[in-house]
Amino acid sequence: MNNFPTNKPHVSYSEVRCWKECPYRHKLLHIDKIDVFKPSPYLDFGTQVHEGCESYLNTRTIPKQKLLENIRAAWEKNGFDDPEWVKQQPGWYKYHPVEEWCTWASNMWDDVPKFLDETFPNWEPVSAEEELYEDIENKDIKFKGFIDVIIKTPRKNGTWKYWILDWKTAKSYGWDRRKKQDFLTQAQIVLYKHFWATKNNIPLKDVSCGFILLKRGGKPGNMCDFFQISSGPKAIEKARKMVKNMIGTVQRKFFMKNRDSCTFCDFKNTPHCT
Repeated sequence: MNNFPTNKPHVSYSEVRCWKECPYRHKLLHIDKIDVFKPSPYLDFGTQVHEGCESYLNTRTIPKQKLLENIRAAWEKNGFDDPEWVKQQPGWYKYHPVEEWCTWASNMWDDVPKFLDETFPNWEPVSAEEELYEDIENKDIKFKGFIDVIIKTPRKNGTWKYWILDWKTAKSYGWDRRKKQDFLTQAQIVLYKHFWATKNNIPLKDVSCGFILLKRGGKPGNMCDFFQISSGPKAIEKARKMVKNMIGTVQRKFFMKNRDSCTFCDFKNTPHCT
């Protein structure tokens, strides 16, 4: 689709989510290409934690020291321990020194193997960071994504049950009810299930999905939670409809501002969005 306003032949879940939260923000980021990226300890921490978990899926080992050094290097580069940087953060930000983040990461990696074994008995890896680049029905554009975890568990009848999973770092208590009930959050894994099952010609009834929450500040031995998502035909259709609505609305160049989504927006009080 050469005439799609983003000049890309695909959309991703994160782009769809951005549009759903505020179509005007999507325009600024993905059409006007205005870059307001700011380094974040949550992003750098999450990246290294994900790499460790991906390594475990692929090799059953985690290069902890290398990844912890990567965390320390990111903190040094971006000044996340600098009092001046901390002072500039919004009121909701709570400072933790880098070694505390490193302890959280190490505890997460220590807990993951046992957690997977207990939650998914006799599991076997299928893939980690598997790319999706799939057709969207009746749209000349692709859906692009990367699935963190695909594993399978044996059934008593000799068949396999597949699990589409996504690692999410979270607060020490995991997710609250509002977060768990948020369909926009659930839609990511629902879409991944739909496109992966279709790609591999696997019946939807043989695929389940959910999020593995890795809790910052959790206690060792209780660093992981599993939140399974209801991903039946109604949920899949709702998620697919959202993607199609996004594509249609962007094609029509209709970019309404959602003022309820301003609080955490990087464009708030900037010349780009007053």
